[in-house]
Amino acid sequence: MIEIRHSKSNSAECADKCRQPATLRNAEYSNNDLIINLSLLSLSSAVLFIARRLQPSPRGAGTHQQIGLPPCPFLHLTGLPCPSCGLTTSFAHAARLHFYEALVTQPFGLIIFCFTVLSIPLSIYFIRRRIAWSRLIWSRKTNLAMYAMITLYLLSWLYKIAVM
Repeated sequence: MIEIRHSKSNSAECADKCRQPATLRNAEYSNNDLIINLSLLSLSSAVLFIARRLQPSPRGAGTHQQIGLPPCPFLHLTGLPCPSCGLTTSFAHAARLHFYEALVTQPFGLIIFCFTVLSIPLSIYFIRRRIAWSRLIWSRKTNLAMYAMITLYLLSWLYKIAVM
């Protein structure tokens, strides 16, 4: 009886493992994972630092010009905002904890700002727990999350077009 129960638990365990891609089952934490996590941690911190130093544009777009980037050619040529118009301004508002202004300026900017802030403790967590990136990238929920982000990005663009 004990062996039968043991074999059932093994078969259930095998069924769970067999559903996962081989890269996920054999994922080991490597130096590349450490480099990715440290890069994400550094990049997120730098983006938040820069966003805090920028003065949000009262027009709702154009804040990126303060870091030496050119004006939006899409906006200039078509008169319509591009999908990214207002993201930097939204980040600058959110970095000042003006979340309503960030949301009104560019809703997707506030979403990305929240992910940027969350990526700092998550990077530290992934380093401490030695979680391989392949485990994150090849999970079933990743595709769903990507489709949701693309949909929110496009909806935010439509919102920005309506507002401007």
